[in-house]
Amino acid sequence: MSVTTEEVWDMFIILALLDDHQHQGTRLSVPHGNNQSDHFTAAMQAHNEKIITHGDEELPHACFGCTWLFTMPDGTTHYTEVVVTDGITVGHPSCAYLETVCAVDGCDKPVVYDKSTGKPHKACNDPLHLRMEDARSRSGKSKTQRMKSVKLNDALTASSVDDALPAAVTSSTRIVDPSLLEACPTKDEVPKLKAVFFRKWTNNEQLFICPCGVISGRGTMYHHEAISNVLILFEKMFSLPRARKPHHLIHDSNCNALREVESRQLKFFDGMGMCVDAFHHKTKHKASDRFCQERCDMKTYPELLDEHGKYYFNSSITEQTNVWFGGFHNMCHEMMPVKYDFFLDEVILRRNHATVINLHRQDKQPHHPRLST
Repeated sequence: MSVTTEEVWDMFIILALLDDHQHQGTRLSVPHGNNQSDHFTAAMQAHNEKIITHGDEELPHACFGCTWLFTMPDGTTHYTEVVVTDGITVGHPSCAYLETVCAVDGCDKPVVYDKSTGKPHKACNDPLHLRMEDARSRSGKSKTQRMKSVKLNDALTASSVDDALPAAVTSSTRIVDPSLLEACPTKDEVPKLKAVFFRKWTNNEQLFICPCGVISGRGTMYHHEAISNVLILFEKMFSLPRARKPHHLIHDSNCNALREVESRQLKFFDGMGMCVDAFHHKTKHKASDRFCQERCDMKTYPELLDEHGKYYFNSSITEQTNVWFGGFHNMCHEMMPVKYDFFLDEVILRRNHATVINLHRQDKQPHHPRLST
């Protein structure tokens, strides 16, 4: 007797949902009239929303692997907590454009409808934008070509419209709007039009991990792992009711993050140390960057060093965890958002359970401290 992939997925989802409801003391209820593929969608969505509003189970985690009681040079005793963050390329399909708005970047005109079929185009009534869509639909068969922005050479190959194009358009450039040719004569390049007529994938997952290996949470970056997005996600996650703001945030681009925090005067990060992890600081950041060397070096913070002057915390934990997390890339590549979020939250939950068991064995006393009121 063989078990199908669909049956394995159903078993995983059912067991995970039953385990979650047993933990909450509630009863799992699913509809009976829908398609089999939709039976658990509402239950998974409810689980996902709970994670968004309350955070992962181990969000308030603390132990002697990520928290340290230390003595300052003046003899006073303090404690410090550290969280490390990094992105990993795991994503799910997402819409590249709004169905009712032109897919050309920078154009917000409504799409037009095909007179013969009545179906909507993906471009507005601008002839140049419609030609870009036509080039995309005819260019064929290569997935690599479809995954790129529409370029003029694709249009020339597919449509053979060399004579019909404006004189300003050449085979060495992308399709150019002639009305923009004289808009800025001092610039070297003429503004280029770009369009995405196909679906895209989210850019990456941003993990926030304690140095002991417990994953505090994750967030999906839809476009770029920009510093501003990382800061927003961090603030939202550690502003949840069960969260405690750590004393230090470690990230491989924290020198840029700290510059942004100070330039924008982000109050949430007041008093927080923002260092670059030891590996990237030594190998990827310039010694001539005084700001980075003076403000983002872990060695300049006594609370991050042990009594022998070595690093107390494992600042490379995200790189190590990414090896495990990246293994789900192919599994998640075609998942829809609800199942995608549910699946990743569940595998993180179960990894955290195993990590906490190991921390108990190592006598690091993992626990959830009571929040002060």
